[in-house]
Amino acid sequence: MKDSLALGIDLGGSKIYAVVTDGENRILAAAKTPTDSTAEAETIIRTMVDTGVEALSKLNLSIAEVPHIGAAFPSPVDPATGDCSFATNLGGRNFSAKKIFHDITGREVYLGNDGDLGTLAEFHSGAGKGADNVIGYFIGTGLGGGLVIERHLLKGNCGLAGELGHMIISKGGRRCGCGRRGCIEAYCSKIAYVKAIRKHLKTSNEKTLIPPDKFNDKTVNIKSKYLARAYADGDSVVRQVIDKGSIMLGIAAASACAVVAPECIVLGGGVVTAMGDVILPVFQKSFEAHLFGIPPSKIRIVLSSYGDDAVAVGATILARAEGKV
Repeated sequence: MKDSLALGIDLGGSKIYAVVTDGENRILAAAKTPTDSTAEAETIIRTMVDTGVEALSKLNLSIAEVPHIGAAFPSPVDPATGDCSFATNLGGRNFSAKKIFHDITGREVYLGNDGDLGTLAEFHSGAGKGADNVIGYFIGTGLGGGLVIERHLLKGNCGLAGELGHMIISKGGRRCGCGRRGCIEAYCSKIAYVKAIRKHLKTSNEKTLIPPDKFNDKTVNIKSKYLARAYADGDSVVRQVIDKGSIMLGIAAASACAVVAPECIVLGGGVVTAMGDVILPVFQKSFEAHLFGIPPSKIRIVLSSYGDDAVAVGATILARAEGKV
């Protein structure tokens, strides 16, 4: 059993999450730490390693004893080098994550994009199991995405395939964290929601039900549970903003289907995990209204079965396969 164990570490915008899985992709132990997005790359990666060590300690294992290690970044990963050098939502650029991991642990760590790895987990043993072609969207601090085509993760030129959050959905639209305008991430992500809620409150007489200590003029990010509670309690501002994001995501997903023609679309990430299926009706209506050619009944739209665990579990699958997915 020990030979099949793998450690997966997910670097998110608000937290670092590590899991240890067995060969059946079952989680045996987990640990999490808040992300300090202002820290230098080496400090962040050291915290990732420490979080992984904490998860392993629950099984009385050291990092030297676990056979496989994988890590997920909110960044493209170059398939030629297996390395990543920047993460838009964390402000980090021009570093070698692979080298820093090796310097700290003395181990080879397999790196992947977070949206890719979340999609990989759902395809292998989650909500997308049984499909040959899967599109994944993960709504969190940003909007991650991934593509499984004919049962293989599509990496593409420079590892940039599946960067679905940066599909342009509105020419000259909202400013995205990547610097461009009109990306779907600028409409459907926690950073986008915060900006839109703040703007709405400033230009209307409406109020939000989000507690003032959780949302104010300086808020950049917010925990998904506060958005979910406000939405469930009928907060009109939060509902307008999230529904707008879901409409735009439905359009983007329908457009992606014209290229990929999947059997399954998986929606995941912290926002979806917190909100559950209440996010589906608006998305599905928009998706079906813009879908070309394929009858909607031919495409399963499902929520991630791994929830917040998906990306970290995907990192363990990547590591166990030594990057050959």
